[in-house]
Amino acid sequence: MINVENINKFKAKNKTVLIRFDLNIPLTSGSPVSDRITRIIGTIADLKSLNSKIIILSHLGRPKGKKEADLSLKQVVPQLEKALNHKIIFIDDCVGKAVENKIKNIDQGEIILLENCRFYKEEEDDDNNFAQSLSNLADVYINDAFACSHRSHASVSAITSYLPSFCGNLLSEELLNLSDVIQKPVSPSVTIMGGSKISTKISILKSLSIKMDTIVIVGGMANNFIKYHDQNVQNSLIEKDVDDLIKQIYEFSEKNNCKIITPIDVITAKEVKKDIKTYTSAIDEIRENNMILDIGPQTIELIKKELSSAKTVFWNGPAGVFEISPFHKGTVEIAKYIAELSTKNLLKSFAGGGDTIAALEMADVKNKFSYISTGGGALLELLEGRKLPGLKALNIL
Repeated sequence: MINVENINKFKAKNKTVLIRFDLNIPLTSGSPVSDRITRIIGTIADLKSLNSKIIILSHLGRPKGKKEADLSLKQVVPQLEKALNHKIIFIDDCVGKAVENKIKNIDQGEIILLENCRFYKEEEDDDNNFAQSLSNLADVYINDAFACSHRSHASVSAITSYLPSFCGNLLSEELLNLSDVIQKPVSPSVTIMGGSKISTKISILKSLSIKMDTIVIVGGMANNFIKYHDQNVQNSLIEKDVDDLIKQIYEFSEKNNCKIITPIDVITAKEVKKDIKTYTSAIDEIRENNMILDIGPQTIELIKKELSSAKTVFWNGPAGVFEISPFHKGTVEIAKYIAELSTKNLLKSFAGGGDTIAALEMADVKNKFSYISTGGGALLELLEGRKLPGLKALNIL
């Protein structure tokens, strides 16, 4: 069991609390309130019940240590106010005497949002002086940003040396739910792994082959597996010089009795374009000058058959170019099938990663999965068995 010291053990009233969230969210005009905001409501409510003065710390985008108006967290205020039904006091900096004085003059129970902490390069350097400056703002620190916990950044890692530090509700929820995949998942267990680059997934695939019974390879990454078996993938997206990595994956999975499934048929077209003419082809009959853009109907049925007896499913990465019709079909069909099995309590389903979540939203099944993680890179590194800096700083192992 994962040991989590969360805010339920923090009972002190009338404290000033600095809490790290991940508010790195889309800011398109008219967008609904982000899931990353709705899922922090519980932590905020708990702190308000203690009459805490709540200081929210986050980043937005990658400003690389420079102030950029289009990456100001001030833009997030409307979504926060709508979700929390509470006025947000925005401060246009995150460290310094001026910020400290403003916070001191704000009443208990109020919610403060600081400016983007990545406007300071010291944040990404995990700089101790910067962390200490952040700590001067509050009595207590809480990390509730699982999606950032794989970063050795000052607001995630170094700061815990200067304040009493706790795990927030969302971070605690992530770890407790993902323990069903991190530790020994209930068999039969299936991972569906997409993405474009094998080189970035080699370690996670090796780790999952120890824990899972079956790994299904889809998306752009599957093109290299098809090519590895001496098939001509024509103009499909591939990563160069990865045959040795694929060989390692097969050898490692065989050693651990983990089955690898790759597409047996595919949907192709000459270009990525909406409603373009498509072809369904066996992997040894891909048309000249075409590119693989989705899995085919036989592959969908093959995956469904594997899922039909599964008790645990983890999904990261869509099966095709799901954003563009008609290349969404493989992803949507698999998503709906997993959702159906989940709602019948026939399996536990877990998913994470921005594209995967977007695909589940497209299929209108996001709320039918057992658990959706807010993490992308953090999720994969945790499953890989790495020690995440943010968790290590909280003594969560």
